Amino acid sequence: MLGLRRPAGEEAGVMESCRMDWKREGIDFYEDVAYGMGGDHPMYLDLMVPQKKAVEPRPVIIWVHGGGWSIPELTKKYRPSKALAQACHMGFVCVSVEYRLVTEKPFPAPIEDCKCAVRFLKAHARELGIAPDGIGIWGESAGGQLAALVGASYANSGLEGKGGWQEYDSRVKAVCDWYCGGDMTHMGAYLCPEVQKRAEELGITLTLMPGQEETGGEPKDKVQEGIFMQMFGKPGKEAPQLSMDVSPIFYVDQEQPAYLLMHGDSDQAVTPQFSYHYYEALQKYGHDATFVVVPGQGHGFFKGQGYYDIVLDFFKRKLSAER
Repeated sequence: MLGLRRPAGEEAGVMESCRMDWKREGIDFYEDVAYGMGGDHPMYLDLMVPQKKAVEPRPVIIWVHGGGWSIPELTKKYRPSKALAQACHMGFVCVSVEYRLVTEKPFPAPIEDCKCAVRFLKAHARELGIAPDGIGIWGESAGGQLAALVGASYANSGLEGKGGWQEYDSRVKAVCDWYCGGDMTHMGAYLCPEVQKRAEELGITLTLMPGQEETGGEPKDKVQEGIFMQMFGKPGKEAPQLSMDVSPIFYVDQEQPAYLLMHGDSDQAVTPQFSYHYYEALQKYGHDATFVVVPGQGHGFFKGQGYYDIVLDFFKRKLSAER
């Protein structure tokens, strides 16, 4: 049985923009629910359940935070709380997950944890009153990459890890990726022959970060080289297969969930081409994909309720949530 507990008093570690009075919203909030093991220690999620009784099992939206896979200040508390509360009012159960940062363990650890969280929800679907075949996932920046990879790589057993609930699959039905896209080979593996060969076989366009065009895909400086090494535990050019394994774009020749990609056209951190090329590849293989360009906005939570409405409408249509 699940040992769910509500927080005593105010949530800790929540920045002002992410605060929410869950009780006032009519939402049961459960903090730090252990969903599996990340190596030798438990991993936790926060759970938001509408107090209003449901006739049918509820669909689920999983939120995955960003932060360059490495910023400790950005945790599962870094979330669009207003939109998640709105989703609960629409009939969703919402979940915000933590995952191991690459400062603790390089890839594939972060994706192993996210997939474990999906399996946990399926394993406890009856207790939680959720639909195991009605799970969607939404993330921003690094969390967008992880969300897209959860959706894309359901058939890659090498990314499942050993965190728990191995008898369940990690497949999801819908993915919303905010400003990350599907390609991680720019982190040192771009020029590797096997990467270029596979991209040519698939007919996909790979993407470089700003400034890498001048270096032909090599790290543009020592700082960037260090970041790329941190991601994989070795230089990216020594990890071509792992680079492809954690790049959602390399799974487009397989069956895929529905995708909503959103990217600000003024994003200087991750260029919109990352999302555009991923969208182009999904379209090429006939997948259900929508790309929304957000005018005048850069890298960070979008400003404007309309953009959150697009996300929630997407999940409502794809996961069949009741209002």
